[in-house]
Amino acid sequence: MVDNKFKIKLYILSLALLFLIVFVMTVTLPDTKLTTCNAAPCTTTDLVKQYLLSFLSVNVIPIIMLILMATCWYIKHDFDYMLEGGGQQVIRVQSVQNEDFEHLTFLATYIIPFFGFTFDDPRRLLAYLILLVIIGIMFIKTNKYYANPTLAVLGFKLYKANLSDRNGIYESVTLISRDRVSENDVVTYKLISENVFYISRIRT
Repeated sequence: MVDNKFKIKLYILSLALLFLIVFVMTVTLPDTKLTTCNAAPCTTTDLVKQYLLSFLSVNVIPIIMLILMATCWYIKHDFDYMLEGGGQQVIRVQSVQNEDFEHLTFLATYIIPFFGFTFDDPRRLLAYLILLVIIGIMFIKTNKYYANPTLAVLGFKLYKANLSDRNGIYESVTLISRDRVSENDVVTYKLISENVFYISRIRT
């Protein structure tokens, strides 16, 4: 089962689209002329170094976004590893309802508003960071880590369902799956956290 540390990772993963958009909005080419080196013409290596230093100096935020996107890629592989096998316990889907709108709700509420922000004022950047931290705390405390637009892009689907096995009935649980799930499907499952299951349909 996932702990708070892993929920934090999934929250960071949920922001991958935001990191990409901020990267596109802020990346820029340096508007500087290459100079001579000690009153002599620069070598190609010197010119490349000058350009790279200029590029890095005007692209601090885009570079941070690239690092965060790489971190998201690592978290995605970590999540895949956790789900490996998907569990071998079998359970039946009694009723099921698609909940993919949760991904869109998170995207519309927490990600899209950032599109109109500017990133050239340090005080604004600090305010954005504080806002993201507050959203992250809510994300973890409310156990909504599965409402993750990045997971939707990666092919994961969300369902609300009632499940049953020989031990009883599990009502109004959340399912995460790469498969389309229908009523009366028999699936294998792995319990991710309280009332959240990762499931796979049994291929016959």
